Amino acid sequence: MVKNLKDLFAKFKDEAACRELLIQQRWNGKPECPYCGHDKAYVIENGKRFKCANQTCYKKYSVTVGTVFEASNIPLTTWFPAMYIIASHKKGISSVQLAKDLGVTQKTAWFMLHRIRESLKDNHPGLLSGTIEADEMYLARKYRSDFKGLSEEEIDFKQQNSRTSKGVVIALAEVGGRVKTATMPETDSIAIRKIVSENVQEGSNIHTDQHGMYNPLAEKYVHQSVNHSSHEWVRGNVTTNHVENFFGVMKRGIYGIYHQISYKHLDAYCNEFAYRYNSRKMADGRRFELALSSVKGRLTYKRLVYGKGKENSQETNEKKSQ
Repeated sequence: MVKNLKDLFAKFKDEAACRELLIQQRWNGKPECPYCGHDKAYVIENGKRFKCANQTCYKKYSVTVGTVFEASNIPLTTWFPAMYIIASHKKGISSVQLAKDLGVTQKTAWFMLHRIRESLKDNHPGLLSGTIEADEMYLARKYRSDFKGLSEEEIDFKQQNSRTSKGVVIALAEVGGRVKTATMPETDSIAIRKIVSENVQEGSNIHTDQHGMYNPLAEKYVHQSVNHSSHEWVRGNVTTNHVENFFGVMKRGIYGIYHQISYKHLDAYCNEFAYRYNSRKMADGRRFELALSSVKGRLTYKRLVYGKGKENSQETNEKKSQ
């Protein structure tokens, strides 16, 4: 296991070593064709690529095909430090700083960070259970522009009496366990019920503040709340301190590192902070290896910029304009 960044540079100083680790993490050391799933292949190009042994396929592929590294001109010796940094830095790293650290352009570093965030999505199939704390936070760009200079109490009041937030993050924190996040443009009790039902086992205990949108949860869950407006933070074993701890780190990361984020990419930043929270008990090296084992899934620049399903229409418009 990698102990620190210096150790990572020593162990993975060339592309061959990086590819070998990726083969172990992705395929458990046995290459599998990303096109047909066949588990037998011929090694070609001195181990850089493989050729599928399936007679109906015979396609050539490398270990990066079907991952966030696919079709990238950036070497793995640059990708690996980037993944280690974003996985271990508690409040993240800006694209400007990463560009300086790795010797790439800011645009390249920005794209790399978003591709890595894509791999940090929570794909855990299990539902949260036991005692769950739920809370919401307003973190997209409109939060910064509309409510700059106001206290948290004033922001809460304005948000509860406004439907133009354009950036609500809902966090569900399992006490002593994982956190799951979801985003929506504005506070909505119907959306809250849907998010909770998709992520929390029915009958679980749910602790919230006294925001009215959480009241319908009592239909399927044991719902209890604390009254923050009366400075009540704990009542018996009812509290929202765990989920607020998560939001505390995320807010400091956004204000101190990223400064502002748009609603368009809010989900991606939630993936990043939730991943580090869920792996908080791991050593940095283990967290890096865990991130490396979940790099399946390619994110193209056009999908990142124009959105899913819109990149093809953008290509059509570009061709028409030529």
